[in-house]
Amino acid sequence: MLAFAVAAALFSLLPRTDDLLGTAAGVTREEVAAHIRFLSDDLLEGRGIGARGGALAERYVEAMFRIFGLEPAFGDSYLQPLALRGVDPDDGMTLELSGAGGTVALEYGEDFVAVCPFPAEEHRFESELLYLGYGIASERWGWDDYKDVDVRGRVLVMHVNEPRPDLPELFEGRALTYFGRWTYKFREAARRGAAGVLLIHSTADAGYDWTVVRNSWGGEAIFDPDAPDVLPLQGWIGGGAAERLFGLAGLDPEGLRAAAQERSFRPVPLGVVVRFAARNSYRDVSVNNVAGVVRGGGTGAGAIVVSAHLDHLGRGNAVDGDDIYNGAIDNGSAVATLLALARVFGAHPGALDCDVVFLACAAEEEGLIGSSYFARHPHLPGGRIVANVNFEMTNVWGETSDLLAIGARHSDLGDLIAGLAERHGMTVSPDQAPEQGYFYRSDQFSFARAGIPAVWFDCGETVVGRPPGWGSERRRQYRARSYHRPSDHFDPEWELAGTRQLIRLATELLIEIDRSAESLGWKPDSPFGR
Repeated sequence: MLAFAVAAALFSLLPRTDDLLGTAAGVTREEVAAHIRFLSDDLLEGRGIGARGGALAERYVEAMFRIFGLEPAFGDSYLQPLALRGVDPDDGMTLELSGAGGTVALEYGEDFVAVCPFPAEEHRFESELLYLGYGIASERWGWDDYKDVDVRGRVLVMHVNEPRPDLPELFEGRALTYFGRWTYKFREAARRGAAGVLLIHSTADAGYDWTVVRNSWGGEAIFDPDAPDVLPLQGWIGGGAAERLFGLAGLDPEGLRAAAQERSFRPVPLGVVVRFAARNSYRDVSVNNVAGVVRGGGTGAGAIVVSAHLDHLGRGNAVDGDDIYNGAIDNGSAVATLLALARVFGAHPGALDCDVVFLACAAEEEGLIGSSYFARHPHLPGGRIVANVNFEMTNVWGETSDLLAIGARHSDLGDLIAGLAERHGMTVSPDQAPEQGYFYRSDQFSFARAGIPAVWFDCGETVVGRPPGWGSERRRQYRARSYHRPSDHFDPEWELAGTRQLIRLATELLIEIDRSAESLGWKPDSPFGR
């Protein structure tokens, strides 16, 4: 708190910002805890998309924006409607593999998960499987797994992640880029006319175990019917199922994967026929982005968007009798941060030149649908968006001496955050798991794809007053035990000092962004500024 008091004193020399910093310093544990408690209560049933609990969460955030004096972001409304499609997968869906080595029937949930976005009374796919390595085609990196092969109407098998993480000059080495994400692989295959993709899961590649895949894909899936490049069959197979698949093909999986590590790789027909059948249920789903605006004092200064996703997984597979995926940390803690900041800035309209837009995004868990839609259709009267600061799974355990700024290195935001850390005697820690590609897995990526400098901002893992590694172990335990599981509950023992620290630091960061709005841009080597 001493470092923050010093920074506040420095900023107080600037007009209009001292009250902002003072209000941010006054955010209490009780305020933050109240938001998390409500958003993760069983009453909201996991804030499922298109479900009653999700609608309650939308109305709660809208009510808070009204109380805090924010203006509606969309004309006279705080709500931006999204007309989506819900797909409830058939528990009796079947996936059968037939090859020279015989026939294997995979078990839904245990061996595979799949979803078919386009409505039909019955879905049937039959295709000889084509192994496509990593399913990447990138001119920038000189990589093409498709070569000249026509994949129209085919079902493809490919790995998640990227080849050759040992080569720093290829796909940023250990750091995962967008090309390693399953969202890219599905979209690229759809763009080329493929009928479907089966991604091969491994914990090492995906960064999470099969339970997370089953929980995330085993319930209702949500799609934007108007989105481009939607793949008709989207599925995953577990590692054991993949071994059986390659066994049927009479091929060495390690040899295939080794070949896929080279630029010379060409698609490999497996000689295995997949037969898939399902009778899914479909419904129209209406959800809303929720956004309010605090007007700036400048004319034509643009807008800063502060975001966090509102949705979670709703109800799903029960664990120890609990089927509600409450999502206290993911992402109730981040929405609580968003709301606390909305109150801080709402109390001081005109403190910045830029407008500040507070956006609770819909349908993040289904592929960043809400933020992607907003980035395409912002409808903001204040003009251009100069930057996005996104919150995701905040640190609830304690104040830290380091910051996390995932994706900031791509833009001038990295310099602003480095200066912020230096003023507070803190460090900016590198991404501790760059191979997981976190920048591409949360809502800031939607803004980056739209050409807007964006960052996932959080306090780090070096918790003040705790032994080395204590904070990292807390995050590890959370991911292993509670991430995308029903056990992500609010804990009354949380001090929430880290979340409150984030609120104070984010206030300062927004002030810095406002002061740099005219010059803020991308680094010369960033793929997003091209």
